[in-house]
Formats: sequence, structure tokens, C-alpha cells
Amino acid sequence: MNSTIKIIFISFSLVSLLFSQGKMTEFNIGLLGPTDAESGFYGGLNLGRMVDENVGVSLGVHVYHSSYTKESRVGENKDGQIVISETATELDQSATLIPLFFQLHYTGPITNALDLKVTAGVGYELLWNSITNFELEKDGTDFYSGFGWNVGAGVSLPISRASDFYGELFYHGGSPSRDAGKTEEGFPVRSEIDMGGLGVRIGLRLYTFGL
Repeated sequence: MNSTIKIIFISFSLVSLLFSQGKMTEFNIGLLGPTDAESGFYGGLNLGRMVDENVGVSLGVHVYHSSYTKESRVGENKDGQIVISETATELDQSATLIPLFFQLHYTGPITNALDLKVTAGVGYELLWNSITNFELEKDGTDFYSGFGWNVGAGVSLPISRASDFYGELFYHGGSPSRDAGKTEEGFPVRSEIDMGGLGVRIGLRLYTFGL
């Protein structure tokens, strides 16, 4: 993990020092639907520099979060004209993913008022899966990590000389894992969660500040 993050930072620093022309920052929010988890919030912050008028590089810190609650109806009471329902919570679960990406950005004109926007990134991601099972009286958090990547395409609308509004469809890829012990025969076991899935996001790019 540490070596992967170091490579990301070193790569970004070298590109920035050699080719940087101006600062660039992006804020975005959206939705991601992973294969092995519920659809949830996905947002991020990208700090970087422009290589030229069309190409930029950035370091991105993104966050995915989803929650799930399993409930069952256990009773119903009537108090005059009011019906009171009683619900028991059997399971509470939440997942939080933090991908750290080195990214390349491209924007190019489609029309005079609209640009094509393409994003691609690779990096490392951290996942926390928290579960409270009231029936089994179990409560805990499992930590997963591993390689991640993303690619997106959309349109960008300049709203001033120093800012753009954009929308993108993107695909997030990654299957963070953790050591799950050994089998009776002594073979190592790995648990993993497939966080790959399609997403959509909107955002704002500012050219006035960045790394």
C-alpha cells in the first residue's frame, strides 16, 4: 500500500514540475452502483495542474458511502384514530470506500459552447465494511484495500474564464481484499468485495487554484 501511494505522488510531482502551466481543481458529486454493494453517494476532490490547454493531471481523493438496514414489522397498536406500527431492526450495515487516484484529464471542443471531457485514473483504495447484527449480537468493522481505477467521459460547459461545469458517466473498477485466515489444510484465504460499477457525477472545475 505505502509503495503504491508513493508511486502515485512521485508520478504526479514529476509531471507537474516538467509540464505544468496552471493550477486546476475539481469538485464533484454523484452516484455509484458497485457490483457487490448498494448504490450510494460518490464524490471527490481533484487537485492538479494543466499540462497544456487541453490536458491536465491531478491527485484525486474520492469517497463512496452506502448504508443498508434490515427491518421487520413486529406489531401494530391502535390508539383512537391513530395506528402505531412497531418495527424491529435486525441488521445495520454501512460501507465507506476512499479511492486515491493519479488522474489524467482531457478537454476538447465539441461546439463553441461545449467541450468533450475525458478522465482516467489509477491508484489505491481503502474500504471499511461495518455491520451490526442485532439478532446474532455481532458488531464490527472489516477493512479491505487494493488497486483501483476509473475512467469517465462527458461534457463540459465553460461558465467563466476560470471555471467549467461538467457532467460525466464513469466506470469505477476495483476489488479491495483482506486476509481471511487459512483453511484447515493451511492454505491462505482472501476475502474481497467487487466495487466495480457504473456511476454518474456532476462537478465544477476551477482554474484559479490547485497543487
